[in-house]
Amino acid sequence: MLNLIPDDLAAYCRDHSTPEAPIYREITAYTRDSEELPQMLSGPEVGALLQLLVRLIGARQILEIGAFTGYSALKLAEAQPTGGEVHTCEIDPGHAATVRRFAGKVPWGANIQVHEGPALQTLETLPGPFDLVFIDADKANYPAYVLAGKQRLRPGGMLVLDNALWSGRVLNPQDDATRAIAEANRLIRDDPELNSLLLPVRDGLMLAWKIPADEVAG
Repeated sequence: MLNLIPDDLAAYCRDHSTPEAPIYREITAYTRDSEELPQMLSGPEVGALLQLLVRLIGARQILEIGAFTGYSALKLAEAQPTGGEVHTCEIDPGHAATVRRFAGKVPWGANIQVHEGPALQTLETLPGPFDLVFIDADKANYPAYVLAGKQRLRPGGMLVLDNALWSGRVLNPQDDATRAIAEANRLIRDDPELNSLLLPVRDGLMLAWKIPADEVAG
């Protein structure tokens, strides 16, 4: 994964941000020791930004596409108002079990509902509306996830796309995964119902606010 800023500066940023609860260090250590691709973990910077968005818009209903080991799902759930729900889609049974195990260790884990199976099939059973949609799953389906996520997003809600820079490969897409991410970025940018900002946070984070109908330019 491309380092957009030097490691010492990244550490300084983390050291001057609100510390994480111990559960996140536990998930990070487990993922590093047990997973073949531990870099898939969203990490503290992305997690903290997600929590800030949840708190700013008061997101009670959240859809996550791609759970991995549960780090981001727990981050989202922790920041929710009372009575919130995080619906997270995960195709891998082992990862789904890991999410449930970690969710059982903290009170806010009760907010998380794990939907096991292909996300596009699961989404047919989850009409929404959702206040926030976070996409961090298989890259080939990113355009489809963007369209399905936006359809289920309430006006004034937030759509968030992780790995939007894909280690810089989006500048010159040469493979199917990179082309799909580039297409997802384009779909968001060109959608008149979305107000977007692509941030160079970790591996790139695309943020898009769904504009209420009465504010969409004619």
